[in-house]
Amino acid sequence: MKNSIMIMLSMAALTAAVAMVSGETNAVPTNAVVVATASTNNLTVTTNTLVATNMAASEALVPDPQVGKVLMGMAAYLQGAKSFKCSVSLQVNTEMEGMKQEISAVYELAAEKPNRLALRYVKGMTGNTVVCNGKKLYIYALSLNRFEEREAPKLVEQLAEGVGPMAGNMLFVDNLLVNDIYAAIMDGVSSATYVGKERVDGVDCEHVRFVQEQFDWDLWVSSGPKPVVIQVLSDMAKSFSGMSGEVSPPKGMKMVVLNRFTGWVVDGVLPADTFEFVPPPGAHKIDSLFEGEDEKGVEMPAPSVMKEKNDPKVVEKIESRE
Repeated sequence: MKNSIMIMLSMAALTAAVAMVSGETNAVPTNAVVVATASTNNLTVTTNTLVATNMAASEALVPDPQVGKVLMGMAAYLQGAKSFKCSVSLQVNTEMEGMKQEISAVYELAAEKPNRLALRYVKGMTGNTVVCNGKKLYIYALSLNRFEEREAPKLVEQLAEGVGPMAGNMLFVDNLLVNDIYAAIMDGVSSATYVGKERVDGVDCEHVRFVQEQFDWDLWVSSGPKPVVIQVLSDMAKSFSGMSGEVSPPKGMKMVVLNRFTGWVVDGVLPADTFEFVPPPGAHKIDSLFEGEDEKGVEMPAPSVMKEKNDPKVVEKIESRE
């Protein structure tokens, strides 16, 4: 997973957590789908070797052979599928100054090649819905009851690239939409270790642990001939140690992000309306949710400056138009 994206998202989650623990209920919540700009490495992958090239240096990472087996098996299975669907849950647990805060949300995910996708917010912390029917792409922000419409990309993986609507999300979903899942997962990883077999929610899994410069994380992939992601646990503690500025973490700040994937159906029959988008009652269509203004003059925060989502002036302007 990418350092720059996860650090930016941990900053956004920190902002929301600090506001909630301090009683600032007007803070704009962290959305699970975030448009973000990220710097990425150019990657060349072979079966058990990742070659990461950037401006500073080039180095080869050879993980535990069992890690390569687990990741490549899962990558080959999902990349070879025409379609898949599952439920995805997000849980962010924050602890600071003796107080604990939990943020959670549930989504339904479906993808079909070459370019159809639906990530629908179901419940929990306010989030966004992204639907691409192959011709049009829709992004709906529940907290604003507004949506934008774009031309659909030619490939579903383009939704997770650059500033695409799936780039930088906290659901781990973007890693599963790309053409090279192995490379996406290993991007930024400094070491990877096979922990062993474990059972998660009644499913036999292969447990792999990853270390990156700014955070550590664990992945559980189902065992057997049809491997899929079951759980992802990211410990953001290291990312807070070097933070400073307007929003700095209190001493002893802890944050863990947990993603769970359930109800997997790979290459199964998808309902006819899976990739249809029907605007909710009263939803207002605007040119862009993340840049500029709509005709009502509601200023939206820039996607690359997450701390602005907690700017009282931005919150006041949004609330005054609702």
